[in-house]
Amino acid sequence: MRFRNVRSINSPQFMIIPMIDIIFFLLVFFMMNSLQTTTQRAMSVQLPQAARVEVPSQVPVVITVDAAGRIAMDSKAMPLEAAAAQLKEKVTANPQLAVVLQADQSTTHGQVVAVMDMLKSTGVKKLGIAAEKKAR
Repeated sequence: MRFRNVRSINSPQFMIIPMIDIIFFLLVFFMMNSLQTTTQRAMSVQLPQAARVEVPSQVPVVITVDAAGRIAMDSKAMPLEAAAAQLKEKVTANPQLAVVLQADQSTTHGQVVAVMDMLKSTGVKKLGIAAEKKAR
């Protein structure tokens, strides 16, 4: 009587094609995720430090106020009135628009209040103020 060797018939095979597909999928996933988490900075600003810093869940409009009081919206320098007009258009298109205000720590309080007042008048409901995490 002749017995068959089960191990020789069903030997496992190493399939490289599905593994390559998974690796490429992970690569694309991490690349797209890293693009969403990068911050945009048009001007060099020194952000104030805070003990608790949160990262926004959606890509917000970034308004930057440098130490001299100049304003930039999404990396484009513009006067306050032009920024207000563009924001009003964006808010009408998306009422849940989020805005992040990046103000230099040496910016005058009056300039930051003027930008915040402009944001309120355009109808922005979600405002975040950027800060860097304090070093312990």
